Amino acid sequence: MKRKRKQTTIEVASLPSPTVLAEAYRNLLSAAEYQELLASLEKPLPPSFRINPLKTTPDFIPRLADKYGWQLEPIPFCPTGYRVPNAAPSALSTALEHKLGMYYIQEAASMLPVELFSTPGSTELILDMAASPGGKTTHLVSRSGDRGLILANDSSQGRIQSLRFVLQNWGAVNYAVTRFPAERFGEWYPGVFDKILLDAPCSMQGLRTAESHPVRPVTSRESSQLSRRQRAMLTSALHALRVGGEVVYSTCTLLPEEDEMVVDAILREFAGVVELTDVQQSLPRPAPGLLHYQEFDFSASLQHAIRLWPHRLDTAGFFACHIRKTAPLVSPAKPPPFRPLDQVAYHVFSAREEDAFCSEFIRAFGFDLAADLSANGRTLVRHYEQVFIFPLMLLERFSGLPVQAAGMLLGEQNPDGFLPSQAWVSRYGAQCTRAVMTLDEESSSAWLKGENLDLPGAKLPEDPRYIIILDHTGVPLGRALRTPSGLKNLVRKKVI
Repeated sequence: MKRKRKQTTIEVASLPSPTVLAEAYRNLLSAAEYQELLASLEKPLPPSFRINPLKTTPDFIPRLADKYGWQLEPIPFCPTGYRVPNAAPSALSTALEHKLGMYYIQEAASMLPVELFSTPGSTELILDMAASPGGKTTHLVSRSGDRGLILANDSSQGRIQSLRFVLQNWGAVNYAVTRFPAERFGEWYPGVFDKILLDAPCSMQGLRTAESHPVRPVTSRESSQLSRRQRAMLTSALHALRVGGEVVYSTCTLLPEEDEMVVDAILREFAGVVELTDVQQSLPRPAPGLLHYQEFDFSASLQHAIRLWPHRLDTAGFFACHIRKTAPLVSPAKPPPFRPLDQVAYHVFSAREEDAFCSEFIRAFGFDLAADLSANGRTLVRHYEQVFIFPLMLLERFSGLPVQAAGMLLGEQNPDGFLPSQAWVSRYGAQCTRAVMTLDEESSSAWLKGENLDLPGAKLPEDPRYIIILDHTGVPLGRALRTPSGLKNLVRKKVI
């Protein structure tokens, strides 16, 4: 690539609309394609979502379509993604299934990056370097089968809470949330991770607007600063990756300064150590990266990257590429932060303690917790009266790393017995065979409004005091406290 100091970033600070913004890209497309692009910018993006395989069954999609009258169109590059062209975005966000974490609302293009990875193994270490708000992290959880370990990192304290909520609502267990600059992982954990997702902070110049990615002004200076940080983060990712491992780099911008120029610089700096994989076969039609931009010539392998122009597959503008590390790097090594769990009052169960707890749990709820822990690489951790399920790999590989959140709250011990958490019930409640009550349709509706249920003459489970509530279709709704007259609703606020 020619080296020049000339500032070439497209100026968009004063450009008022996507159609005007598109003018800066006219020379990158044929005349016919440019007209297709302009036409696509006149249409609203169809709402789309990705289903949660942890909480749904194979008949979920036809039932959803029948319930709401939605036309569900599969997204060609994401087996769990669907567009809903005949629904308003508000209809997707207010549906019960969304609130229960059975699907995640996500623009179609944002479903691409995680699909570019090879199928994760059951014991893989995965790093999501810039994870908030958590949509792509939930996608990683789904594709990994919620096994192994995902470190979901974000450097902003303000975004951590939303990340924690999204993962909790998804029903994820084998993850930990951290808050560090992504640039540090390469020196803290050189050659450690199997897969790394870098959905990099960017200028969000995707042309087609979505609620999560509105068009906004960006200056040349801002884009230049972003590109420098993107390159530093990607460099860190390559150092943190094991040989043979995979990095997916993506942005929701079409500015070449933050896409091809960043990747081209990395390919040149790490020549012989990394290679760009051809991922065009992931799409129903080619969408190659640029090989030339203004006075710059890029590596021929950039044609293997994906530049999703909005008109190509009816998405927002997007960029993604798949990088494989083929040889070791000499990496600077520094010790990571260290804070053992026992310093913050967490106690890992001994084998004897875990066996005893699991025996009591199966007697109370008819769920084989011991089998679930063994099959998915998990263990129990106590924090005062609360019991958590933690991924074993977190304790084995990152035992002293300070985390913002990890695993799933199983429940807490109190005078009325052991109360399973709402998060655990939402994912596993339908698999329980004891202390479960299925409501009829009328009672289900009242329950979702936060009402207690008086059920004179109803046959209620006698023990334990806490009961798992399913709706009339078998979907877990929450927990109840058995009272002499019926059920006390323990959901803190109404769901609908």
